[in-house]
Amino acid sequence: MMSNKYDIELGLDQAITRRDFIYGSSLLLGALAGCSRKEDRPTREDSFEVGDDWYGPGGTGDYAASHGNTPALVRTAHDIRAGRFNSATVPNSDGAYDLVVVGGGFAGLAAAHHFHRLNPSGQALLIDNHPIFGGEAKRNDFEVNGVQLSGPQGSNDFAIQAATGNPDDYFTALGLPREYEFAEPGGDAAGMRIPIDNYDYLHWHHDSFDVGHFYREGALPWVKDIWNAGLTSTPWDVIVQRAFQRLRQTEVSAPEGQDIDRWLDSMTLQTYYEDVLGLPHEVAAYYDPIMASIIGLGCDAIAAYWGRYFAFPGFARPSDYDAEPLMSFPGGNAALARHFVKKFNPDAIDGSSFEDILFGRIAFDELDRDGKPVRVRLNSTAVNVQDDGNQVNVIYEEDGELRRVTARAVVMAAGGWVNKHVIRDLPGAYHRAYESFIHSPVLVANVALTNWRFLERLGIAAAIWSGGFGFTCNIRRPMVVGGKSPPLHPDEPVVLTFYAPMYKPGLPAKQQGIAARGEVLGTSFTDYERQIREQLVAMFEPAGFNPVTDIAGIILNRWGHAYVNPGPGFITGTNGEPPPPDVLREPFGRIAIGHSELRGHQYWSGAAGEGRRAVESLLDMYL
Repeated sequence: MMSNKYDIELGLDQAITRRDFIYGSSLLLGALAGCSRKEDRPTREDSFEVGDDWYGPGGTGDYAASHGNTPALVRTAHDIRAGRFNSATVPNSDGAYDLVVVGGGFAGLAAAHHFHRLNPSGQALLIDNHPIFGGEAKRNDFEVNGVQLSGPQGSNDFAIQAATGNPDDYFTALGLPREYEFAEPGGDAAGMRIPIDNYDYLHWHHDSFDVGHFYREGALPWVKDIWNAGLTSTPWDVIVQRAFQRLRQTEVSAPEGQDIDRWLDSMTLQTYYEDVLGLPHEVAAYYDPIMASIIGLGCDAIAAYWGRYFAFPGFARPSDYDAEPLMSFPGGNAALARHFVKKFNPDAIDGSSFEDILFGRIAFDELDRDGKPVRVRLNSTAVNVQDDGNQVNVIYEEDGELRRVTARAVVMAAGGWVNKHVIRDLPGAYHRAYESFIHSPVLVANVALTNWRFLERLGIAAAIWSGGFGFTCNIRRPMVVGGKSPPLHPDEPVVLTFYAPMYKPGLPAKQQGIAARGEVLGTSFTDYERQIREQLVAMFEPAGFNPVTDIAGIILNRWGHAYVNPGPGFITGTNGEPPPPDVLREPFGRIAIGHSELRGHQYWSGAAGEGRRAVESLLDMYL
């Protein structure tokens, strides 16, 4: 029971925060116990437990039971790493399929979609280890004062694809609209420039939105329009200010005779900024969290290639960046995942309109029904996949029991950190390639607010800062769907979203990911809640923010291996060796690997492209 006066002032005693806490102690312990039979559990040094107050509330609706990595999944994943299933056998098969897809993110959904497109009479099974499909493309749903709100769990933002009609034109294939409308702010917030996604305001369209930079130690705690008018108001000294000004006018060029991509892929972004351009360390430090929010780690670990790829300053002038702003569906890219499933299983989601597919009830009993050309089996974690020469045996854990299915071919659309442990007889070259794949976590927090009057008073819709919890948060303009949207008025509820990457500058890249995962898996919900509330109070209390009355709920989404971190050589290779992703793209036997990590940048369309490539590489031989 909380009695600390400070915690009460932060609102940590407010019951509304926990009203959707579906994983209370008894349920959580039951879920962990159900992950494996007692006699099969690993020894103490290989075991892993999460505390009772770890998962936290899940909100409302179909996604409430699955926000980020679930406690059961965390336990099973560590059992896999500990080798518990290396010699697992199951004598009887629960079915034979033409194709089994392991993983229900965009790569897996696209693999299933393209298999059904090319072989409509074939039978496919997609198995996914979460209570709902989508990978990181899930959403958090809230109901606050009668208003329905959504926030992204992870995968977010999109650009409208060109209407080419080719197989990768998913807007045509899945029946997605090509024009979107977003709500306009009302009341005293009329005219405010509120982002329509959770990234563009960080750099690419910073000047298009009302963004505030918060400085705890500055004479002015909030600075707006930092790059055009506010740079001299920052705590940075004149040398650093001039360095930023010079950087923003710099365009990249490789040394004579060198390929620019290979040259940039030979060094880190920090090396490029500090050694090639001669900039002070404060520059790389500023861009660390922005790069980490896209690709997992900061400038000291990520290759300079990605600075050019993402049009960072120092590679192109921001004034020349002319791409249209990215957009976000309600709840992020869960909308795209739902359209994939609706396409190959029309009975999976009630209704048929765009609004229905976004918000209609998921008919879970239709996902894995016998006779469906693509069956989706949830809460099923692949633990052992082996090609015996005639078929592939896929052993998975469901409800604490091991089951087996067979397939003519398998697409491994799960993450590389799982694939390398699960696939039996994985060739040595593939293991060596996977050693180049370093992963780091992210924590995405959606905070449901009863109002956002404090933001309107400051005249900002997004905040960027250094120190404390995370580094940025923002509200978004809601998409108008079916002619309606949640209200966008400062006296009405809204979702404030934090993308908090976990990076540890100064440590080797691999150690950064390990240390950060330890933090994500070892921190209780209450501790993170306290950090979030403290951050909001520090920034917004002078503008009238009250953590007791203004916060209606908090949902945490912890993704332990959210990003692959492509350091030097990931794209172009090193020492004459092929790039690691190219090795993994080659199928071996009846198994093909296809997941978003192979692109370096894990974006929905790239993940879908890898899923398509993987399934098509198996078609002529086995399907």
